[in-house]
Amino acid sequence: MSSLAANALLEWVTLSPADLRALDEKGSGHTSTDPIHVHRAVLGQFDTMVAERRHFHKFPEVSFKEFETAKKIVSILKDDLGLTEIWTEVGVTGVVAMIRGEAGDGPCIMLRADMDALPIQETAEISYKSQNPNVMHACGHDGHMSALLGAARVLNDLKTKLKGSIKLCFQPAEEGKNGAGAMIKDGILEDGPCGPRVDYCYGIHLWSFEPFGVVNCSHGPVMAASDRFEIEVGGKGGHGAAPHASVDAIVKQATLINSLQTVISRSKDPLKSGVLTCGTISGGYAYNIIADKVKISGTCRSFTTDTQEKIKTRMEDICCGVDAMYGGKTTMEYHYGYPPTINAHPECVDNVNRAASKIVGTHRAGLPQKTMGAEDFSYFLQERPGCFFFVGGAREGIIRPHHKSVFDFDERAMLVSAATFVQLIVDQLM
Repeated sequence: MSSLAANALLEWVTLSPADLRALDEKGSGHTSTDPIHVHRAVLGQFDTMVAERRHFHKFPEVSFKEFETAKKIVSILKDDLGLTEIWTEVGVTGVVAMIRGEAGDGPCIMLRADMDALPIQETAEISYKSQNPNVMHACGHDGHMSALLGAARVLNDLKTKLKGSIKLCFQPAEEGKNGAGAMIKDGILEDGPCGPRVDYCYGIHLWSFEPFGVVNCSHGPVMAASDRFEIEVGGKGGHGAAPHASVDAIVKQATLINSLQTVISRSKDPLKSGVLTCGTISGGYAYNIIADKVKISGTCRSFTTDTQEKIKTRMEDICCGVDAMYGGKTTMEYHYGYPPTINAHPECVDNVNRAASKIVGTHRAGLPQKTMGAEDFSYFLQERPGCFFFVGGAREGIIRPHHKSVFDFDERAMLVSAATFVQLIVDQLM
């Protein structure tokens, strides 16, 4: 590619508030009072990103079942972009592809988008509503894939000017099944089975709690560790009219649940965040029978290992305490889930914020964001320097939150996402 052609691709276009309103086909996005700046080539991908996002949304697939999704991605990478280095079934259903710079040696940077949907029946009335019963893209992964594909098209056209390489990672099973770990096990980060060794990794998440035009990226923990527990509260069954001859597991579990809430309010360092939620309770047989057991399940969230261990230890203590109070035997199984997602390398955070500020402005880039949600991108960040960041995509009016049957996002957020990915690579590899 000639320098003239590369310069044309990277020509900046300023989108005024009126221009941005014109891009909002649904008319439901936040009205921006500030312009954004994107490369002309990225703007040229917007309609394609929207079309591909709606295709993915219409045909969602759950974790490790993303067979048709993977086929669609491979088709785009091969037929539209002309890429030849493509690996499939990485981490069961994942797809990996390489864009190799032709201007010299440089680092390998991995850009990741997750592919899986959630087991939720969509209730929003939209033209591209999910066609798969009880499955929908309720977390924005359809937008992640489309934004990365849009960025890949532009970067592939710039490859003659890039020093280094880009590894495109389309990851399965982010929603609790650890697709990142499966891809790491299959060697995505190493030199060998799917391209060169990854030096840096970056991931993005569309965010329904911030308006279009905002990029949240900060140093340190940004998403929490996500653990799961099951407790069986044991008692001694009996007749509802004779409680003195029984150990009432329902009364016992009521004390247990109330006591568990004091772990957060009274046992944890108040300057360190944590959550303990009991999500399910099941037990009992009939209105006049004292239950001999009750089962409880829930989740614990934290940003640090010491908080995580403090919560677990105090839960065990409380289970023993209610046994001493009431009798019976309580057992708890505690399952460690995703570790916290930590942006541990300030230089990588700076890279994102530098790129994003060129697009949305310094006053709307690099805003802090922490959430008790969890992400398996944390496993990539344990292995390589990198950064995970959020792009505002809230719809105007009532929030349509993640993991809800009416979830949706402002599709213009894909423009900011793709532009940030492109600028991130240009800053580091050109």
